[in-house]
Amino acid sequence: MEKFREKIIGRLMWADIDPNTRFRYQIWFDYTRKLISQVREGDLVVAPNFTSGENVRWSILQLINVMPRHYALGTDAKDLKGFPGFVMQAAKSASADWTEQETESYEDTTKIICEAIPANLEFKDEEEPKIIPESTMPMIGKDVRVLSSDMTEKIFNGGLSKNDENIIVVGHLARDKNVEILIRTEDMIKTHFGIFGFTGVGKSNFISSTISKLLSTNRNVKIVLFDLVDEYVGLLIDQILNEKINTKIVCLGKETLIDPVFEFINNPNDGKLADVSNLFLDNLLLPKGLRNKKESYKPAIKTLLKENKIKIFQERITRTLEDFLSETWNDVIVRLTGVKKKKLEEMRKNIFDQYTKEELTPELAKELVKKLGFGEGGAIMGVEKSTAEILEDSALRERIEFNLVHPLKEIIGTKHVGISSKIKISLSEILRDLNITGNSSLYIITSHDPNKVRVFASRLGNSLYRARREHGIISPLVSFVFDEGDQFIPLLTSPSSTYATSKASIENLTRRGRKFGIGVGIATQRSVYLDTNIMGQLHTYFISKLPRKSDRERVGEAFSLAEDQFTQTFKFLKGQWLLVSHDAAGIDIPIPIQAPNAEDRIKKFLNVKVSDTHG
Repeated sequence: MEKFREKIIGRLMWADIDPNTRFRYQIWFDYTRKLISQVREGDLVVAPNFTSGENVRWSILQLINVMPRHYALGTDAKDLKGFPGFVMQAAKSASADWTEQETESYEDTTKIICEAIPANLEFKDEEEPKIIPESTMPMIGKDVRVLSSDMTEKIFNGGLSKNDENIIVVGHLARDKNVEILIRTEDMIKTHFGIFGFTGVGKSNFISSTISKLLSTNRNVKIVLFDLVDEYVGLLIDQILNEKINTKIVCLGKETLIDPVFEFINNPNDGKLADVSNLFLDNLLLPKGLRNKKESYKPAIKTLLKENKIKIFQERITRTLEDFLSETWNDVIVRLTGVKKKKLEEMRKNIFDQYTKEELTPELAKELVKKLGFGEGGAIMGVEKSTAEILEDSALRERIEFNLVHPLKEIIGTKHVGISSKIKISLSEILRDLNITGNSSLYIITSHDPNKVRVFASRLGNSLYRARREHGIISPLVSFVFDEGDQFIPLLTSPSSTYATSKASIENLTRRGRKFGIGVGIATQRSVYLDTNIMGQLHTYFISKLPRKSDRERVGEAFSLAEDQFTQTFKFLKGQWLLVSHDAAGIDIPIPIQAPNAEDRIKKFLNVKVSDTHG
């Protein structure tokens, strides 16, 4: 194996202790125009360390910042405070040094200055080098070599192989297409992951690509994607229509859909298919790169509408009140203690205990809503005194309303809305599929009401966790992916709000779900708003541009990253991410990657879909 890249040689000039990375190094290369495009952030370089004897032991370092410097102009902005005319003339004279040194460096005033951190690994100078933990630090003043693509891939992937079905290619090294970066599927899902990037960096695109790879590489993965802004149907249309994947778009209430679409899936009529497809397409949210492909979506949308992929979430009518309370009551009393919890438990006994074995019909649901004080027109007279006292506490009232009254009213509505049984889906059906091995599944959860999404996320998460814990189920792998994560796990929230409901459930999954094959993925533009306890449970991070210092500090604090390690993200193009992982990657230092463009995948799928339709 060729270990080094060409004959690029620098010099290790400086080292200092760093609390986050052990050491921080500075490396100089002689400047040439060719070299400035060859040495980039993310490159691995090596220098002899103090253990070297007859056989050189190379300490592996990673470049995190690369910048050309012209020392005739000084090293920072303070050196440009001289007389403007002299400074401008000096800059003009110096500029020739940038262009004339094409392949050979002959000016001592021009250098490429690189910041580097240790990879905490080393290898002997052998024909087939073995990567081992670093024994000591590299020697200052020694030559530095840049590693080849083959050697870089071997180190970054740490022995991972694409032949393992538990592996996905998450992208390639940002500066080198020849270096693929691998991730362990199971470790990424079970130890949780986060995606942090500001508007325009391609967050939704990356989520689409990652979900696609997880589903297509491993046939025993279940993804539940919570889509608050309804943007993933267009970005995942190929997976939605993949016959090998059990995919459902779960609408929390028929109001989530525009009326003609609901009426069509509820009572299909081929004569209306074209008009409904056009209407669906007009309301489909697409990224800029796919908007000119709207016409190509038509065959796919027609298939989507005809194949019963869109479901309306409805409470099961044929179940007991006891079943209902087993799914909802924990969310009512979560994090309550003392008097408040005791009052609610007494209310449960007074109102519900006499009916627990009865079938929960719309009529019974209506009676219970009335007893809870939420009949027509709001709270009514005549409720039990103890219940009335509870309703006077606005925080407890909100808990009852969101976790009991809203689900009960949905059951009441099932008698009148006329929803076909073919398009209904219940919590039990979803749970049953999430616990069945042998096939991959994708559920896209959406609603016109964000509160419903948060409550549903809590109920589904809590129910799955309880079922797996009680029956000792550890597979298949399930990942709950929350886009706009700050809407599910905010740092500050009222204890009685739906935010608190979803946050409590997600925190439980991040702390205890791993043992039972349940993981969480959090994606957000504003990490500063996230609950730090939950962020601390994520073991794999994908980080892009975070312009606000507060966001960088929150991510850095959670993952022990220094501010300087974010510097390279400022230069990232759309689709480039800094991968940091304690468990899932082959190495636990930051890796700048270029993720695949989901739009290319979708365009290819749409072209095939169109040709199949017109062929």
